[in-house]
Parts: sequence; structure tokens; C-alpha cells
Amino acid sequence: MELRPHQLRWECPKIKTNSRKNRDITYAVQTRAREAIRFGLENDLEGFNIFVAGIEGVGKKWLVMKEAEELARKLPVPNDWCYLHNFKDPKSPKAVSLPPGKAREFQEDMKAFVEHLKEELPKAFESKEYEEKAKEITDRYNLKKDEILRQLTKMAEIAGFTVKITPAGIALFPLMGGQLVPEEKLLADPRLREFVNGKRREIDPLVSDYMKKIRDLDKQQFKELRKLREEVALFVINTFVEDLQEKYIELPQIREHILEVKEDILKNIDMFTQLSSAGENPFLTLQIERNLAKYDVNVVVDNSQLEHAPLVYEKNPTYSNLFGKIGVKAEFGLYVTDFTQIVPGSIHRANGGILVLRVKDILMNPGVWHTLKKVLLYKEITVQPYLEELGIAPPITSLFKPQPIPLNLKVVLLGDPLMFYLLGILDPEFGRLFKVKAEFQHTVDNIPENRRLLASTISELTHSNRLLPLTSGALAALTEYSVRLSGNRNKLSLKIEKLLDVVREAHFIAKKKGHERIERRHIEQALETKEFRSNLIEERILELIKDGTIIVEPEGEKIGQVYGLSVTELEDYIFGKPVRITATSFCGNRGIISIERETKLSGKIFEKALLTLSGYIGNTYGKKQPISLSAYIAFEQSYSLIEGDSATLAELIALLSSIGNVPVRQNIALTGSVDQLGNVQPVGGVNEKVEGFWKVCKLLNVKGGVVIPSRNMDNLQLKKDVVSSVKKGDFCIYAVSTVDEAIEIMSSMKAEDFHCKVRESLHELHKHSVKEKGDGGSH
Repeated sequence: MELRPHQLRWECPKIKTNSRKNRDITYAVQTRAREAIRFGLENDLEGFNIFVAGIEGVGKKWLVMKEAEELARKLPVPNDWCYLHNFKDPKSPKAVSLPPGKAREFQEDMKAFVEHLKEELPKAFESKEYEEKAKEITDRYNLKKDEILRQLTKMAEIAGFTVKITPAGIALFPLMGGQLVPEEKLLADPRLREFVNGKRREIDPLVSDYMKKIRDLDKQQFKELRKLREEVALFVINTFVEDLQEKYIELPQIREHILEVKEDILKNIDMFTQLSSAGENPFLTLQIERNLAKYDVNVVVDNSQLEHAPLVYEKNPTYSNLFGKIGVKAEFGLYVTDFTQIVPGSIHRANGGILVLRVKDILMNPGVWHTLKKVLLYKEITVQPYLEELGIAPPITSLFKPQPIPLNLKVVLLGDPLMFYLLGILDPEFGRLFKVKAEFQHTVDNIPENRRLLASTISELTHSNRLLPLTSGALAALTEYSVRLSGNRNKLSLKIEKLLDVVREAHFIAKKKGHERIERRHIEQALETKEFRSNLIEERILELIKDGTIIVEPEGEKIGQVYGLSVTELEDYIFGKPVRITATSFCGNRGIISIERETKLSGKIFEKALLTLSGYIGNTYGKKQPISLSAYIAFEQSYSLIEGDSATLAELIALLSSIGNVPVRQNIALTGSVDQLGNVQPVGGVNEKVEGFWKVCKLLNVKGGVVIPSRNMDNLQLKKDVVSSVKKGDFCIYAVSTVDEAIEIMSSMKAEDFHCKVRESLHELHKHSVKEKGDGGSH
């Protein structure tokens, strides 16, 4: 049947926006997805992370963040985390958990403690009291050592030796007549030398005993001086340490760490006393700074500013951004690292709450997907170098292994349905970790309530984006465009981002013209300019058609030739164009042959459709007579792969026209799939196909039309220019349900008469085939 203008385009009635709050269309209609998201977020069992599946621009992130924030507000603020120096194993820094806000406070306390020591310890050791006590200890032990030396000298003199202090220690020299024996005399007189050595051997045990006493005194002196230093240092340290111990009395790990710091300071008091003189020695300064860094606190997670559990959306999930990293610093041409160089990632900040990621961003960054799975499986965060994750251990950090941090996290991935199914098939661990699928629909029923919801949502987004307000006419135009995007007049598209882009362009147009509101004409102009920026390829094809390079002659009637319709999809634009389909037939038994299939320029669906044609011809014409036929079908001037079955109806009409020798109209293009029983089935891109042929007819100044499947009528949302041409009678659109209806439109004949001509031709072909076989058999 020929369609009337009102059947070609749905016109939106006047819209009144809903004034009720929280009536965003995404929130209102995505019930299935919303319930799945809530279920996944509230379920604390292992593996119930969420994969949100849906096409881009339908509000996945908005709804996820809304639901996640609502749940996060009900959860407590998680603990802070910091890394501390491990005095027992410096290559494995300690990960310590503190109540929210305490990590930063502890960091400041330790910094104040060290600053206090740097100032007070040197003063304490420079005090008169300390110097007097140290001198008293030194003098006391010097007296004792002098007494031992006097006793040793007396015993040595009795044995014929004198005692002298040398740089190498105590030495014995022989005496004769109270005088030192010259070394030359000892060397010249072997008997004297033997005598002296014998005497020395007798006295050596005594000397060793006295030497031991002196060494013991040195040790005792060192111990007393060290004890004094420790007492002085403890006097400076203890007040601060006791205050810290009292402050963090409920945190055993912190109290233990403070005691370890105290013990380490007592072992390294010199680094505080050398501070004043270190300025002239850069190596000493660096050594002192490195030693003092042991007492720092590296806060990796500070939740002091949070009021509830964290909600983190990581826009750029590189390995280091997500899992943290171990930095390095240069020291005199060398690279070194320590626990202060541990840098947290977004997974640290989200720990105890919710982390939202885009799956395509994760998969694009090497190592991220594998590490994310490992983190979720083992429920701990281990900071390690990115190269180590890839199996390459960098020399600086390869032996540096910070303690892991326990993980309590809900992960939400945003992706499309295809990615969900591919991960499910290709990665066995995916289903174990992401047990909840929240799928977004991209269309909704075109009913008044949903239209009001869509209008309210767009109006709210317009306001929040500081765009000019929309008139009811502009909202109606946007709703019509939404129907066009959905591909069905009974549906509205939920691609909110695309609709908002049109509003942004219309805002620019209206503002440029000095208008204070966005009207329907501004929306329509925005759509036209958007198309103009993207349709260069289409325009080039139309030029080639106009100058005859691409042969399209939509006039008169021809045998074995029709125009089908194809769709070209670019990143930002879709358009239709005619395709000239020709068929030839002759005596033979090869059946229907597609030149595209023979040259491997066709896909599997196209080849299936071709076999369907054979089934139709056999079912329609071969029940009472055998069919002897050879036929070729070609898509002329087509040089790329052809796929799909939407040209089946056009191929069939061209083939039957060739077989029956019946001319068919050239100003009517066809689209539609055909089954073996002659039913015309719906196809995609029907709007673009109709408009593509309309543009060609307009370009060539020809009155034409298109045959579409009647089951595609609900998909029609044609542009106003096309509808206007139909009203004027310059263009016509026919909807058919069967091949017979298409035959009557294309041939201006009754379908039965058309079929009779085809049967007669097939009968003649069969007779010729039999005759040729008979002639061949008589020779």
C-alpha cells in the first residue's frame, strides 16, 4: 500500500514538563539496572562486584554514582593507613591502620618529636652539668688506669724492664744498670738478646693481665659515658615519648613503634649532636637526613575530611594511578628509595567504600586488569613497581616489599554489553569476581509520561549546564529526534548525552542570534548543521551520481535491473544510497549465482539470503515442473564486502524480471528481506535508506519512490523535507508484506500474470535444456 504523509513521521504533541522532584527519566525507567546496582552494592559477600552494561550516553555513570553515593552515606568512615619504617626489616615497611584523622595527626606528632630532639639534644650535651659528669667519669677511670700503669712499671723494673706507652700500646724495654739497653747492642749480642727475650716471656703474662685490666676499665668507662648520654637523652626524650604513649594508648602498633623509635634514637644520638657541624659536609648531611627519615610517617590514606565511606571514580586508571607506586630519589648520582617514597593509588583511597571504573580504560592500560583481579581475589593491596608486575624487576625497588594493606572494597565497572559477554567467555575469573550484571536499556516506550520525564530531564540538564531555557516547541523537536534515534516511533531513545549535545548546539545558535530561549527552529537548525559537518562523503557520492560516474538512472523501465538501498555507517553519521542490482538468466542447471559470492566479496548472511532466493523460486515455480536455470546476480559498481539480507527483495525482483522478461520500474527502489514463502521481512536503517533515494531523485529531478517492508512502518521517522515531497506527489513510499505486493508495484502487472510469465519462461528454459541433453545423447 502507498503510505500517506501522516504515516511517515510522528509529530510530538505539546509537552508540559513535570514539576515533581527526582523524576529523572534515567532513574525512573531503568528499574532493572537500578535494582541490580543496589543489590550488588548492598551485598557484602565475596565476588558480588558489579558490571554495568549499556551503550554510551544512557546515564550509566550518573545512576551508578547516585546509587553508590546513597549507599556510601550509610557506611562508616574507614580507617586511615600509613607506612612506617620497619626497624626489624627495613626492606618491608609496616602498613599501620589508624582511626580516621589519626594518621595525619600522628605524622605531625612525630615530626614535632624529631624537631624537638634536633633542638634539645645538642643543648643537653653542651650543658655544663653534662660536661662535668662526663669529666668526672673520665678522670676517675684515668686515675685507675694510671694506678695500674704504676703497678705494672714497678713489676717490670723488678724484672729488668721499663714500660712506655706507644701508639701501638704498652711496650717493654730492657734495662741494664738502670739504663736502657741500646737496640744495636741487642742486635750485636745474641746471648744478651736471648736473655732479654727469656725475661720478656716471663713477664708477658703479667703485662697481658695488666693490659686486660686497662681494657676492662676502658669498657667500663665507655659504658658509664654511654649510660650518662642515654640518661641525658632520656631526660629530653621521655617527656615527649610518655605523652605520645598516653595519647595513642589504644593503638598498640603505634605504641610499639614509638618505643622502637626511642630505642633507635638512643643508639644514634650522634646524628643529633652532629647536626650543627654537618652543614660543611654534604655527605654527612645526607647521611643524617636519611637516618632521620626513618622516624617519618608516610600517610597513604587520610580520611579525616570524609563524613562517610569513600566513593571514588577513577578517570585515568593507569597502573600507578590505580594501585600506587614506589618512587625513587636521586642522591649524588644514585637512585634510592625508602618507605617515604610509597605513593598511594585510587584503590587505596576507595578502600572501605566503592570504586567506579570504565572497563575499556582498564583494558587499555597494560597490567591493570590482571592486577585488579589479583587484588580482588586476595583482598589485599600490595604496592609494587609497574615493571615488576610485567615480570621485569627494576634494580632499585626489586627487594623493596611494603607490607600489604587489607582490602574491603566494592568495584563497579562501566562497559557495554559486548564487553561483558567477551570477558565472560575469555576470562574464567571474570564471573567469579563480577557476579552482578546491571543492564541498561537504551529505549523506552513513547508514552506521555515518558515524554514528560524526558523533557524534565533535558530541562534540568540544560539548567545545570547553564544553557538557555527550552520552549515547549524545542522540547517537542528534541523528543522527535529521540524517536529518530530509537529507530522506532513507539520508542524514545535514552541517549541523553546525544540529545544534550543538540541542545548545546542550539544554545550556541540562539545566543548568537540574541535570543533568550531555545526554540524549535534552533533545534532543527542544530540538527541540520550537525549533519552538514559530517556528510561530506555522502555529498561526494551524490556528485558522482549526478555526473554519471556512478550509474543511477531512475527513469523508465528495464528488464533485470532494479535499485536496492544500502546504508553506510560512519563514526558520526549514517546515510543511505542506491545500489544498482542486475540479473541475467539463461538455459542451464547452475542455479542462482552471485558474482559477489564467487569473488569472495560477500558475507555469511548475504550468502544465506541468496540460498533463500533459491528456496523461494523452487517453492513458487518448481512444484509442477522441474527448473533448469542459470542466473547471475550482481551489485554493480560495488567494490567492497557486501553483508546482510536487506537487498533480498530487490535481488528477487531483478531475477524474476530477467527470467520472465518483464520490465520493472527504475524510479522505485526496494529494501526488504524475503523468506522462502514470499513474506517480506523488516530491515534496519529504513529512514536513511528512504532519505538516501529521495536525495538522488531530487538531485536528478525525478519523481520516485521506495518500497519498504510493512513491518518497518513503525520505524519511519522521516525528515520533514521528505514528508513534504510526499505531500506534493513528488515522492511516494510503499509498504509491502509479500513479494506479490512488491511485484505489482514494480511491474504494473497483477502478481499472477507476472508469475505466469516467469513460469512460461522457466518452462521454455527447461524445454531447451532437455532438448540440448537429447541432442547431446544422440551423437
